[in-house]
Amino acid sequence: MTITTTDTPNKALRHNSLFHTGQAVPEDKRDELHFMVTKKISAIPPAEFVQIFPGTAESDRDGAGQTPGAPLPDPTVNPFANLPKASVEKDMYLNIVDALTNSGLCPNHVFAATPHKGDTSEGSGRAIDLGMYPRHPPPNLGTADEGKFLRTDWSTIEVGIECKMNPTAHDPFDETHDGDEPDAISRRKVLGQILSYLELIAQHQQRTFQYMVLFLGAYARILRVDQSGIFVTNKFKYRGEDGLILAGFFRDLGRASLARRGFDTTATRVSPTSAEGETMLRMKQDIAEGDYIRKMFSESLDEDWPWWKLEVPDETAINNAPAGPTAATGKCDSSKSRSYLVGKPYFQAPGVTGRFTRGYVALDVTDPGRPAQFVFLKDAWRVVSDGIEKEGIVLETLKRRKVKFIPTVLCHGDITGQRSISQDHWQKYHKGKKCELKTHQHYRLVVKEVCKPLDQFRNGSQLALAMWCCLKAHSQAYKLGIIHRDISAGNILLYRTENGKWQGMLNDWELSKTRAQQELEGRQPDRTGTWQFLSVKALDDPTKTIVIEDELESFFHVLLYMAIRLLHHNFDDRDVPNFLRRYFDGYSPRHDGIGCGERKTEVMKTGEVSWWLHRDNKDDKPRKGALKFISPPTENAPTEGQTRKEKSGLSSLQVPAQPNQSPDDDEASHKSEGSQEPSASPSSTAPAPDYNHPLNDVFEKLLSWFKAYYTLQESGGKKPAVKRNVQPRAMTEDALQLSALDEDGSDIASERSDSEDSESSSSAAEDASEDAVADRINRRALKKNAKNLRSHGPILQLFKDAVYDPSWPVADRYPDRKPDKKWKPAGDLVPKQSTFAASTKRPASSVDDLEPPRTPPKRSRA
Repeated sequence: MTITTTDTPNKALRHNSLFHTGQAVPEDKRDELHFMVTKKISAIPPAEFVQIFPGTAESDRDGAGQTPGAPLPDPTVNPFANLPKASVEKDMYLNIVDALTNSGLCPNHVFAATPHKGDTSEGSGRAIDLGMYPRHPPPNLGTADEGKFLRTDWSTIEVGIECKMNPTAHDPFDETHDGDEPDAISRRKVLGQILSYLELIAQHQQRTFQYMVLFLGAYARILRVDQSGIFVTNKFKYRGEDGLILAGFFRDLGRASLARRGFDTTATRVSPTSAEGETMLRMKQDIAEGDYIRKMFSESLDEDWPWWKLEVPDETAINNAPAGPTAATGKCDSSKSRSYLVGKPYFQAPGVTGRFTRGYVALDVTDPGRPAQFVFLKDAWRVVSDGIEKEGIVLETLKRRKVKFIPTVLCHGDITGQRSISQDHWQKYHKGKKCELKTHQHYRLVVKEVCKPLDQFRNGSQLALAMWCCLKAHSQAYKLGIIHRDISAGNILLYRTENGKWQGMLNDWELSKTRAQQELEGRQPDRTGTWQFLSVKALDDPTKTIVIEDELESFFHVLLYMAIRLLHHNFDDRDVPNFLRRYFDGYSPRHDGIGCGERKTEVMKTGEVSWWLHRDNKDDKPRKGALKFISPPTENAPTEGQTRKEKSGLSSLQVPAQPNQSPDDDEASHKSEGSQEPSASPSSTAPAPDYNHPLNDVFEKLLSWFKAYYTLQESGGKKPAVKRNVQPRAMTEDALQLSALDEDGSDIASERSDSEDSESSSSAAEDASEDAVADRINRRALKKNAKNLRSHGPILQLFKDAVYDPSWPVADRYPDRKPDKKWKPAGDLVPKQSTFAASTKRPASSVDDLEPPRTPPKRSRA
C-alpha cells in the first residue's frame, strides 16, 4: 500500500503549549486563541444564520426538549421587548435570566447567572456571565449568593451567554475589517475572553459544535463554532423585531435532539456511582508498585471532572468499510465498534478550532466476559482532504513494513455524521476569495501501548536509549518515504515491554507526510509542530518544507529540554527556569508575525549552549559559560525524596540524585511537573566536578554538526571542533537492551548511502594563497560535519556509542528544575503592545533574550 498523508494545519503555539515554562499570562493565551481563528470568522445576517445551522430552525425540532403537555410558545411574542435598560452590567444578568426563564422557550432547561464563581474542576476561576443548562440531570451550580448568582459548571453548560454594556467598544467582532475581526485592543480582549470560555466548554464536554449568545448593550449576536471556523450573526436589536429571531433560536434549539444541539452521542456520561463508575474506581485499589499504567488511569479519575464511555468504530475489523454511527442518529453500530471508559484526559490540545486532540488512558469494556484491559485512546478532529490517510492506517502500514518503536493499532475509525460544516458555507459569504477553512472529521484511534512521558526516565542512559529508539523509528519510516514532522517531548515516550525492559516509542504520526508529497505540495501557509521543539528554520519560515535536518534538530531540542531539567550539570539552578523560557518559549517579533527566538538561534549558529554558571560560593559574580554535564559522586547518596535543601554541605554540583531504582519502580519518585527549590551552600571540601559524562560527547558532536549546517547556509563560520574517535565500550544495562533491540547492526553502515556528498576532490585549480587554502579547508570541514545531518546513520551511531559508554553514572537524575505553573519570570517575553494579528505593529528588536542583569541573591550556608 502507498501511504499518502497531507498537511494537518496547525499554528504552533507558545503560551498554550504543554511545554510552556512557568505562568502563562491569560491575555497572552487569549491572544493565541484569537490567532488560531484568524481568517476563520464569518459574520452573516441573523435570519440566514438560523436557517443554515442545525438546531436553530423550526424544521429541526423533534420534540426532544418539549415537556409533555407544555404549550409551544407564541412565535410572535418577543420576550425581550420589555427588558429593562440596565445602568450597569450586573443588572443585565438577572434581567436576561428572568426574561428567558419566564418565556417558557426552553422548558427542559434552566438559565443561571454565574458571573463571579468559577468551576471547581479547574483552577483559573474563570466564570461566564450566564448559561443555559439542562434541567435533568441537574447541573452543579452551587448555592446562590446574596446577589442571586450561582457557580459556572463547564461540564454541563449548553449555551454560554456573555453580557457587555458597550455595544461597540466591547463587541468582539467588526464587520468593517477584513475577516470580521476587530482591530481595537478592547474588542480583541473580549474576543479572546469568549474564545477562552468556548475552549473550557469543549475541554469539559464531548461536543461537535457550540453556540454562544452575546448581549452587547441593546444589541445581540449569536455565534456558532465548530472545528473548521466561526459563524456569527450581524448585530441586531433584540428588543425590536429581530428579537423574535433570538427567541426562535432558543425555542428551536431547546427542542432539538442532542446531536443537533452539538453533542457527541457516541459519548455517554458515566457517574462514579454507576456500575461502570464502580468498575473504574476499582482500578484505584491495590495498585502494585511499579504499575504505572494503572496509576495513570487512577490519577485520571478526578470526580470533579466528567467521566465518559466512548465508542470507537472498529475499521480494522471490517476491512476499512464504513463503520459506526449513521448521519441521522450519530450512534455507533455496536457490532462494529468497541467501548472504552475514560476519566480526565491525559492531555488535550488548546483552542476551539482545529484538530483539538485529546488522549486518554482508557479501559476496554467491550466484552463483559473478558477482563478489562488498559489501552491508550486518542480522540481528534482530523483534516479531510484528497490523499489523506487516517493515522491508524499510516501506523498499520508502517507496522507491516517492520518499522519498530511505534504504537500498535487495536482499532480506529471515523465517527460518521460528525464533520465540521463551516467550510461548506464560507464561500457564499466570501466570494472571490480562497477558503482558508479545512474540513474536520471526528476520529478515534486506540493503540495497545500505554506509555509514560519522557521526563520520567530513570537516568541519563535510559534517556539516551529512548532517543535512539525513536530516531530508529524515524529512520525506518523515512526510508519508506514518510517524514514525521512533529518531533517533540510529548511524542517521544517511554514504554515497558512484556519482558519488563524499557524502550522509546515514537508517537503521534498525525502530521506525517510522504517526502514525495511534500515536494509536490511545495511551501505551505501553516507552521506545523510544537513551537518549543521546531527547528530555527521552521520557526523563521512557517511555509518551509520540513526536511531531515529540521527533524534531527528537533530531536536535539528534546534532548536538551530533558537533560537541562533533569540531569546534573554546571548551570546555576536558579537560572535554569529563565533559560528554559528564553530558549524554548522565546521568539523574535517580525513585520509579518513572529520567528525563532535569539537564544535558540544563537546556540545553533555558535555550536555552544551557554548560560549562567553555578557559583561556588556567595561571593562569586555571575558569569556565563558552556553547558557541561556532570557525573555526580556516588557517596552521600540521599534518602528517597530528599532534596538538596535537606542535604546540607553539598554544592549544586553534588545535588543528591534519585536513588538507583529498578525498571519496575523507577516512576515512583519522579514527578513531571513542579520544581525543587535549590538553596544549599557548597562545602569547602567539595570535590571537583567530574565532567566525564557521556552526554558531553553527544552534545559536542551534535552542536558541531548544527553549527556547520547553519554556517554553510550563511557561507561562513569557524572550523568545528575535531571529533574524538569512538572506542569499544562495555555493556551497561541500557546498552544490553539496545543491543537486543538493534537487529540490523551498524547504523553508520546501514545508512551511509543516504549521506554521500558530491563535493569534488579535485584541487588543481585551487587558489594558492594561504587565506584561500584556509577557507577551503574550513569549508571542507564544515561540509563534513554538516553531512552528518543528511541521514540518520551518524546520529544513530552517536547515541548508540553513548548508550554503550560504561562511564554512565547509575544515579545521575536530578530533581526537576522546571518551575511549576505559578512561576513568573523576572522579565516578560511579550511586549505589552504585542498581539498575534498581522495588523498590530511590533517593535523591530527581539524580546526573547532579556537575561537577568543582576547579581544573584546570596544563599545562606546550611
